[in-house]
Parts: sequence; structure tokens; C-alpha cells
Amino acid sequence: MTHKDIKDIYVEERTKWDLVAEQSLPLLKILPPEENFYTFAQRASTMVGVGDFLGDLHGKQILEYGCGLGTNVVLLAKSGAQVTTFDLSPKSIMVSRQRAKLNHVDSNIRFAVAAGEFLPYADESFDVIFGRAILHHLEADLGWFDINRILKPGGKAVFVEPMGMNPLLNFVREYIPYPGKNLRGADHPLTYNDINKWGQGFDKFRYCEIQFLSMLERGFGFGKRIRVLRRLDDFLLKQQPFLRRYCRYVIMYFVK
Repeated sequence: MTHKDIKDIYVEERTKWDLVAEQSLPLLKILPPEENFYTFAQRASTMVGVGDFLGDLHGKQILEYGCGLGTNVVLLAKSGAQVTTFDLSPKSIMVSRQRAKLNHVDSNIRFAVAAGEFLPYADESFDVIFGRAILHHLEADLGWFDINRILKPGGKAVFVEPMGMNPLLNFVREYIPYPGKNLRGADHPLTYNDINKWGQGFDKFRYCEIQFLSMLERGFGFGKRIRVLRRLDDFLLKQQPFLRRYCRYVIMYFVK
């Protein structure tokens, strides 16, 4: 990839997310007092096992990759962490700052406008790194090294990412409207080759594909898990491992 190519991608992604941020600004609200990262992870359909893997976040130095509209960074701060975050979109940073102020956690969060392939942070700065649907916006060949570089020895990282090996799902993403669908930009859902590139250099790295049949939860606009679909997924993915490549999401676990 040439330098011009990456600059073009940044322009496309910044334009897309600046527009999304502008549209979301009037919709900001205060989260319920009891809501934090743990309660969200227990409930969210794409966060299976994430809270248990990361453990107690109180007092930890955490980097969230790509804050987007700021929900996750607020949840992390409400869990007692000292949070740093960045985004390529200046307007997303503006919205995230406003969301943090509304929820009274802005003093625990540091924001920066930056690209995920070229991070402005010192070596071994963070105990934990978390990202949700961010790596598929980045170039693995350029960005994989920084995850390891900025994580402290013994530190943990988790990324929840869309997978891109299901032709039918890719067609739906490209052409079919469904509830909560975002505009497409320069993103590219991950292949196994991408997943393994991001996991380079870690003492421990594993991943778990999720949502085969249960991807229908999103298609029907449900914001929670449907137990019967989850049970069918557990059975099918155990009995027929080749189906894992057709799942909607992958959760990637790193330990340095």
C-alpha cells in the first residue's frame, strides 16, 4: 500500500465518521447510574466472555482503540479505569468528550485525534487495550506492531471484530438495509489471515468466532441474545468447525 493510498483511506473514513458524529450529537444522553463496562459486557451479544477475560479494571490504565461516539470509553471510565482513547474523526472526539461530560467521567479520560496504525503513545503505557469493531478499519501490515509495543508486560488486550468470510453476509452488508446499519466506508471485515497478523508477537493469542445463526439477532433488530440461537450455534460450531469461518464476529484475546 502506498502512502497516497493510506491518506485516501483516512479521508474516506474521517468523512464518514464525522457525518455519523454530527447526526448523533443531539441524541446524547446520560447512562443509567448502575451501567458500566461489566454490565454492558454481560448483556451485549458480541461481548461474550470479554468481561471475565479482562477482570477488574479499577485503577488500570486502559487504551480504547477508536472511541467512535464514546459509549465504550464512558463505560470503561465508569468501571474505575483511567482511560485513554483516540479516533481518526475529530467530530467523533468532540461527541465522545460531550458524552463523557454528561456522564461526569471526563476527568478520567484522555482524548486524541490519531490514526490506529501510527499511535502517539509511549512503549508499555497500558495495562489493558480494548477495541470494538475498529481493527477492520485499519491496515494490519501497518498497525499490528503497536498493540504489542504499547501494552505493558503481562497486559491484556481484547478486540471484537466483524468477520468477512461469509459471502451471503458480505452481500447483506453491502446491499441490504437492516436496523442499526452504518454507512460503509473503507472497512474490510477480517479474514483468518488478518486475524493472525494482528496476533503476531504475543505470548498468548487466541480467538473465538461467534454468531453463526445468532447473527439473525441483528437482522431482526434485537439488541439482546436469543438463547435458542446461541445454543444452536454452540452445537453446530462444535460439531462442524468448518462453519466457524462463516460467523459474523470474532473475539480476539491477547496476553503480552
